Amino acid sequence: MARKNLHIIGLSGGKDSTATLLLALDRMPRGQIRPVFVDTGNEHAETYRYLDFLESHLDLPIARIKPDFAQQIAEKRRFIARDRRTGRDKHGVKLRWSNRRKREALAHLHPTGNPFLDLCLLKGMFPSNRSRFCTEYLKKDVFVSYVDDLVQSGQRVVVWQGIRRAESDKRKHARKIERVGSGFYYFRPLVDWTEADVFRFLDAKGIPPNPLYRSLGRVSCAPCIYSTKPDLRVLFASDPNLLPRLRDWEARVSACSKTGRAAFFAGKQLAGARLGEVHPLVFWDRHQIDAIQHWASKPTRFNPDDWDGFDGGGGKACSSEWGLCE
Repeated sequence: MARKNLHIIGLSGGKDSTATLLLALDRMPRGQIRPVFVDTGNEHAETYRYLDFLESHLDLPIARIKPDFAQQIAEKRRFIARDRRTGRDKHGVKLRWSNRRKREALAHLHPTGNPFLDLCLLKGMFPSNRSRFCTEYLKKDVFVSYVDDLVQSGQRVVVWQGIRRAESDKRKHARKIERVGSGFYYFRPLVDWTEADVFRFLDAKGIPPNPLYRSLGRVSCAPCIYSTKPDLRVLFASDPNLLPRLRDWEARVSACSKTGRAAFFAGKQLAGARLGEVHPLVFWDRHQIDAIQHWASKPTRFNPDDWDGFDGGGGKACSSEWGLCE
């Protein structure tokens, strides 16, 4: 008897992955469809509510998975405790953790259960446009591991990816069907669609898109390292807990950093220059979350130069070939 394909849909809560799920329901037996959401721990509350809506309205369970960094954190704690290195790195910074930094890091470096925060504690920094490790560790790796376990068990798998060629240069040559290995395929049914096509399809199916499109224009982490000034205004205004939460995260991650400093938006250039081009105290004072919130509240136009690396056209903005985030 031929094995049945299991159709995995990487579901982010965004328009493209939602349209991909609806296409799968139109074309495939319901029992062979499995939407999978990877939870970073830094998602907007509206996204969680939207996933609950889809699960209830479509009467289809959504597999919700998240990464676990407990083992890596335990290994990092051992490394810090035993660090006896000498010398300095290429920037002139001492390689060895000072005794003070060791004490603070070991006091704070413990799993919290929030994947995003745990990853930043582990790294001793927040992701930035120059070190964008969030998508890989929080989305891609855990999803790939999930799918690989199914393939290794002998299950035939088709991964449906909600990506479109018009989104960016990186995706303009995406193939509609791609064989990965024996019994393992990628299927990208939206590659020729436009953004308007996606919204029209959702409307025809009677499924409203995630409400975040009305206020932020996209579905991503909340906040994302690429959030624009208007995005941040909306996020700070709509969530009174955001500022104290990020303030707490910065304090924890700073304690786990060898330098004792960490800022959620360190990739920004509010200090007028990159770190190393102005005094560190000036840079970090300008980039702490309270300063960012103050900047975002100013009624000025968005200046692209304020955000090094942001590309409104999708070139550098957060994305994933797996359709796990937008």
